[in-house]
Amino acid sequence: MIDINEGNYKAIEDIKEKSDQYANGTIDPVRFKAFRVSMGFYEQRKKETYMVRTRVPGGVINLKQFQCISELGRKYADGKIRFTSRQDIQFQSVDLKSAYPIMKSLIEVGIITKGTGGNTVRNIECSPLSGVSLDDVFDVTPYMKAATNYLIKDPTTMNMPRKYKIAFSNSPADTGNAAISDLGFIAKIVDGKRGFELYGAGGFGGSPRVAIKLRDFIEDKNILYYIQAMKNLFEAEGDRTNKNKARIRFILKRLGKEKFVARFNDEVDKLKSEGKLDISVNKDEFMLHKKSNIVKEVKLSKGLENVIFPQKQAGYYSVYIHPQSGHLQVDNLDKVLNFVKDLDYEVSIRTTNTQGFFIRDLKEKDAGKLAGIISSFSSKYNLFNSLTCVGASTCQLGLCLSQNLLTAIKKEFEPLSDDLKDQLPRLYISGCPNSCAQHEKAPLGLHGRAKRTQNGLIPMYSVSFGGRVGSSAIMGEEYGDIPAKKILEFLHKLAELKLSSGYEDFYEFINNNEQQIRGLAAEYTNIEKFVDDEDIYYDFEACEKFSLKGRGPGECSSGVLDVIKLDLSNAKASLDKYKELKNDNDLYLSALSSARTLLVLRGVDSNKHREIFKEFEKNFIDTGYVKASIKNLFENLLDYKLGDIEDISDKLADIEYLYNKVKAMYESLNGKLEITLPKEKEVLKQNEDVEKSENSGEYKVVDFRGVKCPINFVKVKIELSKIKSGEKRGFYLDDGDPIKNVPQSVKREGHKIISIDSNYDGYNLIIIEKK
Repeated sequence: MIDINEGNYKAIEDIKEKSDQYANGTIDPVRFKAFRVSMGFYEQRKKETYMVRTRVPGGVINLKQFQCISELGRKYADGKIRFTSRQDIQFQSVDLKSAYPIMKSLIEVGIITKGTGGNTVRNIECSPLSGVSLDDVFDVTPYMKAATNYLIKDPTTMNMPRKYKIAFSNSPADTGNAAISDLGFIAKIVDGKRGFELYGAGGFGGSPRVAIKLRDFIEDKNILYYIQAMKNLFEAEGDRTNKNKARIRFILKRLGKEKFVARFNDEVDKLKSEGKLDISVNKDEFMLHKKSNIVKEVKLSKGLENVIFPQKQAGYYSVYIHPQSGHLQVDNLDKVLNFVKDLDYEVSIRTTNTQGFFIRDLKEKDAGKLAGIISSFSSKYNLFNSLTCVGASTCQLGLCLSQNLLTAIKKEFEPLSDDLKDQLPRLYISGCPNSCAQHEKAPLGLHGRAKRTQNGLIPMYSVSFGGRVGSSAIMGEEYGDIPAKKILEFLHKLAELKLSSGYEDFYEFINNNEQQIRGLAAEYTNIEKFVDDEDIYYDFEACEKFSLKGRGPGECSSGVLDVIKLDLSNAKASLDKYKELKNDNDLYLSALSSARTLLVLRGVDSNKHREIFKEFEKNFIDTGYVKASIKNLFENLLDYKLGDIEDISDKLADIEYLYNKVKAMYESLNGKLEITLPKEKEVLKQNEDVEKSENSGEYKVVDFRGVKCPINFVKVKIELSKIKSGEKRGFYLDDGDPIKNVPQSVKREGHKIISIDSNYDGYNLIIIEKK
């Protein structure tokens, strides 16, 4: 699925190197975090315990890959794995040293973790039954694959203003979440041509909103123009300084719909004028049973609607496996994989955005067998197949124990009649407002909150109704906040109310019973009548009263700017410390941090001092952003580091210049992380002089600024020894003693001074003809 390249392998080796450095205390935790998070390597709530997230494009995974994941879960993650709401698979409770062998093993079977966290293009979603569902317009999987491989090879996708989420849906049902994504494609056929209805600027979490329709129809061959255009707009307009307002939906809010769409269309038009992004896909690449008859409707036995899904290929079925909260013991996973392995025909596998997975393309009798195998760890009731985020037990941002709530709901409803179990839909339960379980799109959503009372904090859940995706997507409306310990009673009564209403469809029930539902919610939203209940201050299965203890900043937005700010801060701190204590080592460390500050923009992140200075020269001095004399500063600093120079106090002015110049370059960064600060005029003039002399054959210019007497004359003599008699060479020399003494010494050697140009700021250009 993913085109693996050398860069993918190098990133994994870098994980090993940086993990070792972090363990040895030789790399700053902030720098380590920024690197590992973009590789899907997160620290959990328990310190020094990690989660590693795989990238499963569109949920497409094969048997060999799944078997590898099972083995790794058994070896490194306490014998279990977790399915996410973005079709990825996670290993949790992993120790630091295990991340590298996990990633190393995954890439050998074609799976990477790159871009599954941080400010990156995240895993592209795809309808899990694309190509086989009864309502399938056409299979969108090949387009998802083309988009994935286009983006994953672009290094700039690892340094976005914030995460960029893309989705493909195979029908108006929008099972890929196109209508709530940064950019979403819903399959559509117009006049016999394949294409997509296009949506953009959606997303949940802070200031959530559904996407707006950008185009009623685009041709399928043009998807990359729209993907790249949105990326360009995001980079140009994304707010990198405020992580809480950095998503694409905030650009829409700031510009307004009309201007946002106009900017987006301008980007599309520019790209189309170049005409380089047309694609052609193998439309049947992921299709099995191509010769089967296509059907639109299949009757299914009552009670299996949430487990077995008839396909449009006559006689074939998909089976849905949903472990509670997405957590699956690998022993149970192996039961499924061994069943698949023993089949005498090919099937396909897809992970879902509902924390589960499908085994697709099964014959009817085998679908029934598999349904029996999974019955002990996957439920036939939608309510028990609810989504939860990891919650406060694991997540640093978590408020409530969302997974424990689902366990309690299941325990509450298990003894009840099948009729009552069937009344409630799949719940979407987020432990805090950040929407990792996408509660806003749910017909019935819950998200964790905290309510302060005179007796302490109470864990609460805000309850919302009526969310949906698709072309008529809306966010659920909140009906109030209910104490966590009262949610079970509320849901029980809600199920009874729906059963008595006579409505089978949950949306019809909401629309026709709004006042009754609001009245029921109101019975639980007035917490004053519960404050004397000691149990109300405890979350499910918690031994201590509810608190915000252990909560901290999340890691998902950590990125390149955090590294830049760290180095810049270190450079300033060392400079200030030198001015106070006059320790030359602080002066050296300031220069080193300044030189390293912006290298991360060029894909360089090194602890090797010589490499740092060399890369800075190549990227920022040779390109004209920093004056050329800093090269001499670096030579002196390395001599100091080696012990050849004892005192570098006379370099204070240059090191201050270096810090201020780097700071100015950082402050000039635009949305695409491009330096907009004008280049040094003197360097540009130098480059022009050198280019002119080399093109004309007259002379080459050598830079000896910063070199003091008499060493500068010695170096001039060495350079002159390299050329023939009568040839010319130019030298940059500083004002003062250098320009006063070197020309006299050169004349005494018998060489000829052709000219001295003093029209420079603090230095001069002298042209010498060898005797």
